[in-house]
Amino acid sequence: MSTESKQIHFSTWHQEFMPYVNGQRVRWDDLDLELLAGEVCELKLDYEYSWLIGDPDAHIALEYQPGKEGQGLVFDPPLGQLAEMAKGTTSLSWTIKADGAVCGSFVLQFAIPKIVEMSKSPPVNFGMSNWEQELEIKFDEFSVSFGASVYPCHGAQHTITVLPKPCSWLLNKKIRLLMGGGNLGVVVKPSLANEQLLTQEGATWELNCLNTTQNGSFSLQVMLESGEKTSPLTMSLAHNLVTAQHWSEPAESFPGYPRTLHGIRSSSSFLKVPVSGVPVSQQVGSDTSRSSTDVNGEVTVNVDADVYVKMWIVNRYDESVV
Repeated sequence: MSTESKQIHFSTWHQEFMPYVNGQRVRWDDLDLELLAGEVCELKLDYEYSWLIGDPDAHIALEYQPGKEGQGLVFDPPLGQLAEMAKGTTSLSWTIKADGAVCGSFVLQFAIPKIVEMSKSPPVNFGMSNWEQELEIKFDEFSVSFGASVYPCHGAQHTITVLPKPCSWLLNKKIRLLMGGGNLGVVVKPSLANEQLLTQEGATWELNCLNTTQNGSFSLQVMLESGEKTSPLTMSLAHNLVTAQHWSEPAESFPGYPRTLHGIRSSSSFLKVPVSGVPVSQQVGSDTSRSSTDVNGEVTVNVDADVYVKMWIVNRYDESVV
């Protein structure tokens, strides 16, 4: 279709209707918009001086352009539902909610189906993106996901690095790091009050846990200048990386009934002190169970000398087994 015929095709829409997006006037030719997951967009048609007001056939519906449908979007009023250009009205509005929507592009159009000679409106182009998917986040050298849990350690210094994926529209945007939850004494540098520019090398914050002592959880989120926030990254602070000392030695027993004492002792990898409350898995014979280290950082079992015993700790920081 030529440019001239397109202009004739859409002439009534250009003459009788003025589109607005979130309260801002937008030219029909500029209806090329970006939605973020979780956002709500208001799409309004203003027709204050239209000759169609009050026409019994002037009922407008919002619909997908065939072959350009989206998924997971919520419309109010629903797509395809007719809305009357009643006497005394000057506009109609639709809200589009992007909860659970699949990333990609889709195209909407307005129609007045009862006036068969009237064309569909010019296209309303939308791009849908979950901006969390535009970012990579690292805790120290580990790649993690927003909404997941990570395990910082007392006596350690950690880093959180946010990186834009290649060709991300977030490149060179300003971002902030937000902290929520209890005050556990973690010192963040640079200050949480400061924005950072998201360069190709990423933006990095240092989490200083050198002087923390209290176990607990807090959360971190990345926020854009627009106020949009990522899902929280849960930070579970504890002695999450330990070394383990194993030993076995004869235990006091009755003559002819030898017994063995098996033990494991956990120590902080950073502070080099025994750590209590560390989960220990153990297999005694064919039975498995879990317990926690005592105030001396130890778990012991006293069994018959011929009973198989295995004890181990899984470090939550890096999933290493000691």
